[in-house]
Amino acid sequence: MDDERKYFRMTVQDALNSLESSQDGLSVDDAERRLEKFGTNELTADMGVSRWLIFLSQFKDLLVIVLIVAASVSFIIGSTRDAIVMLIIVAINAAIGFVQEFKVSKILESLKNMITSPARVLRGGALAEVGQDRLVPGDIVKLEAGDRIPADLRMIESFDLRTEDFALTGESMPQGKTTNIIKEDCVLGDRDNMAYMGTTVTSGSATGLVARTGMRTEMGKIAGMTQETEEVPSPLEKELGSLARWLTVTVIIIGGMLFGVALWQGFDFFTSMVYALGIAVALVPQALPAQVTVAMSATSKRLAEKNAVVKSLPSVETLGSTSVISTDKTGTLTRNEMAVTDIWFGGRLYKITGIGYEPEGQLLDADGNVVDQAGIDEIEIMMDAATMASNAEIHEPDEEHSEWYPVGDPTEAALVTMSTKLGTRSPTEDQENPELLEFPFDSERKLMSSVREFGDRRQLAMKGAPDSVLEISRQIYRDGKAEPMTDADRDEIRRINDEFSKQALRVLAIAYRPLEVDGRDYVMEEVEKDVIFLGLTGMIDPPREGVKEAIAQCHTAGIRTFIMTGDHAVTAQAIGNEIGLSGSSASSPVFTGKELKEISDEKLSEVMRKEESIIFSRVDPEDKLRIVTLLGKNGEVVAVTGDGVNDAPALRKSDIGVAMGKIGTDVSKEASELILLDDSFPTLVDAVREGRTIYENLRKTVLASMTTNGAELFVVLLGLAAVSLRGWAIPILAIQILAIDLLAEIMPLTFLTYDPPPEDVMMRPPRNIGQHILNRFTSLEVILLGLLIGGLSFANYALFMYRSGTVFSLEPADPLLYSTATTVTYVTIAFCQFVNILSRRNDRNSIFHRGFFSNRILHLSITGSIVLVLSAIYLPFISRFLNFTPIGVVDWLYVLGAAGVYLVAFEILKIFKRARTASPVNV
Repeated sequence: MDDERKYFRMTVQDALNSLESSQDGLSVDDAERRLEKFGTNELTADMGVSRWLIFLSQFKDLLVIVLIVAASVSFIIGSTRDAIVMLIIVAINAAIGFVQEFKVSKILESLKNMITSPARVLRGGALAEVGQDRLVPGDIVKLEAGDRIPADLRMIESFDLRTEDFALTGESMPQGKTTNIIKEDCVLGDRDNMAYMGTTVTSGSATGLVARTGMRTEMGKIAGMTQETEEVPSPLEKELGSLARWLTVTVIIIGGMLFGVALWQGFDFFTSMVYALGIAVALVPQALPAQVTVAMSATSKRLAEKNAVVKSLPSVETLGSTSVISTDKTGTLTRNEMAVTDIWFGGRLYKITGIGYEPEGQLLDADGNVVDQAGIDEIEIMMDAATMASNAEIHEPDEEHSEWYPVGDPTEAALVTMSTKLGTRSPTEDQENPELLEFPFDSERKLMSSVREFGDRRQLAMKGAPDSVLEISRQIYRDGKAEPMTDADRDEIRRINDEFSKQALRVLAIAYRPLEVDGRDYVMEEVEKDVIFLGLTGMIDPPREGVKEAIAQCHTAGIRTFIMTGDHAVTAQAIGNEIGLSGSSASSPVFTGKELKEISDEKLSEVMRKEESIIFSRVDPEDKLRIVTLLGKNGEVVAVTGDGVNDAPALRKSDIGVAMGKIGTDVSKEASELILLDDSFPTLVDAVREGRTIYENLRKTVLASMTTNGAELFVVLLGLAAVSLRGWAIPILAIQILAIDLLAEIMPLTFLTYDPPPEDVMMRPPRNIGQHILNRFTSLEVILLGLLIGGLSFANYALFMYRSGTVFSLEPADPLLYSTATTVTYVTIAFCQFVNILSRRNDRNSIFHRGFFSNRILHLSITGSIVLVLSAIYLPFISRFLNFTPIGVVDWLYVLGAAGVYLVAFEILKIFKRARTASPVNV
């Protein structure tokens, strides 16, 4: 038995022969042998992640590793205070990261949960129930409405079987299943003689031949692809990784220099090691990883308030880098709710308003005027026939549903909603006109009908494909009576059908026929003829509110939007045109799944590089994964939306996977980093705005942090020069540098990330992920500003010695006075950093530009940090631990003077920036 055989292209008998089975099923012994050969019908891949691994992953950051190593060495060599401060910083960072990022991948568990209940199989001709995990290729399975398909099946009998394939194929409507052979290759969604694991029977019954089980099923292939697909690190993770490597090398070089100078000055090896290690490690931005984590956590909370739940923190920033959104259609761009929008009756066109299944709306004529009650009474006969030929119901919101919802086929629910909107449907209709007999829909007739009782009369109500109903129609209802149907009538009906179809409307014809009551049983062939044609209904799953505006915003923001859907091309293109997908009057190009399989990777990549928007229709999981992979190779940052099992591989492969919270399967949610609770595309665009904002704010934070680290480095380098040339003592101690991060920086830098977005944040193209935060220009700026703060701090240290008439050597004679001097250096750096953080809020406009108070929590954090700094200086039990000594009023004047000089210098720098930029960036 060849697992690669295309069973959909075989006759029923050929499929049975290929699997060495029969319509009576396998014998018990044969089934056991096959179970041993093929294994259980389970999805066996393991993708779990333990809590310990998640916790340990918090320590993989290079900066954190440097701190842990340094703390360990500090303990060994006796520098306990430095080690304690470093470990506190590491612990805070790890705790925040673990709490925020704790998640366990349940993708395979979710998939396994989709195949649970027993299956009814024929074993040796006898019907038996066996566990679904014990099904084998060749088994014969019986299916009924409500069953979940337990394996991939070739239909060998079908009695109006319809399956909900949405989770697997993305097809929004239930699909009819037949036993007919399919002669040509086709995509998964067009294989009408196959039913696949994980889908659900919505109506009818059938008998199926098990073709594949376990990991060989289409569901299993998706599980395998999902497992093999590696998660992509976010642009910010790459950026911080690069920064960490650069800082590590720099710290090692500085540490080596300090160690060499200390030995040259006559200190022993042990003392030189303590000195060099303490200063070098202090230059690392210890709080940066925690600040990034806290910032993204805060953004994730804001997103949650907007119905977007973040599962992976780095994905918050990835949103802001997104250059291509590959979105599903059904339920994301559209409401996933069928609604009748157009009606043709009595030779006239009507529109019907309202959305979803809520029975609120109006009937409008061709000129847009509301139809009066007399007009509604005239069309009531069509409304009654449409609902009597339907079994669905609509229900009011309840504890489990926030909106009106359907029970039954969504197409029929749309007809019931239409009639209820116009007030023509009685709540007791089924009791007043009970159904006597139903002739179900099948793919050959392409229609269904219902025989209803009307007192002492009988009537046939019918709905179906327009061509099928038209073929058996002999009269047409017009002006309150049935008239003979003419060729002109038929031509007009076909023309209207074509017009509706071009708008991607799902068109149904409605008809009826009075039946005689003669005591005989009604036979389908006898009653489904000579019907009276009533009219046409056109329905569609309409776009969600705000989607068109969100797509326009994507165009403005330089984000290209692709549609990847299992629906047909004409439907997807009509929705694309309605929402302005292409950004122009022209339609977006369309590629079907079949066409994709015939095009090379090189050609497809070229097309995706140049097109603003593309529609991919009738695509399967492999197609989606290929599209996302090629976009990644093109250098795009890709966000993929999905709701079905078939979306899982592409969701996991993308830079950020976005699942639907309402209609999404557990599998799609577990494969994603972001979940939209309202299933809304505009919510995704709002999330992109937040992502761009967080990157802008993290960029400010990194530059502000690196400026201070540069200042600390320059103070140390100037101190080294003074040690070498003048024999002075170092102007600041290692533990005091650590205290800058812990007391003066950590809160303000964290709350700098709470800045509101710039007004033009969604008017810029996506950032170039190849351009780093620390590029040539920003690095030069950081160096110059760091040099300025370092120079001002060293100057205050030197001026203190001048005012006190003392020169501090490597072993100062007056330790208390030396401690005061290093405190002056510390406070100068800290207050210059406060000015630096406020100035960083806007790259080009003045610190006093409008919006200065737009981030009040930042100002509160700076106030709080000032209180902490003052407490560390003036509270004895803290000052002794950090080697601080209270400073006087004159010293404070020098500190504030240095901060003022730095403010003026930064303002001058911004004047030069504004001169180079025509339009300033506003906050």
